[in-house]
Amino acid sequence: MSTQRAQAIAALYDANRIAANRAVFFHSAVAAQAGLNITDVNCLALLDKEGPMTAGELAQWMGLSKGGAVTAVIDRLEKSGFVRRRRDTADRRQVIIELDRDGAYAGLREIMERFSGAYMALIDKYDDTELALLLDFTNRANEVVYDETMKIRTSDSR
Repeated sequence: MSTQRAQAIAALYDANRIAANRAVFFHSAVAAQAGLNITDVNCLALLDKEGPMTAGELAQWMGLSKGGAVTAVIDRLEKSGFVRRRRDTADRRQVIIELDRDGAYAGLREIMERFSGAYMALIDKYDDTELALLLDFTNRANEVVYDETMKIRTSDSR
């Protein structure tokens, strides 16, 4: 491998580490603005992207225990007006957690719309070929992060 290529790979890796850190900082700022903690905001982001789910599904996605930890998160979010619980119409034993978009979450809409607008404007600067490459890289990078996260959660990394 040439020195120039090795430097480019290292620079891209470092830039992506910075991006990951800045995403954490952004979510922390959103959490502070909403009076929540980072786990709560991550749950809101997950419900926003994936849609309503059971407490068990939310716990699994978030890596939380299915008992007290996820229940505490849901309780906080419900009390603050961000989510609501409803019975599953197919299985009344199940409780579905859903984002209340007209509740407290609406207060975060301005922040999220401003962020989305700026991010979409950045993406729009790339041509179709560049977009395809960026999308491919991002999808592959997301898979690496997911796979490594699952290894940690299942203790396969030892």
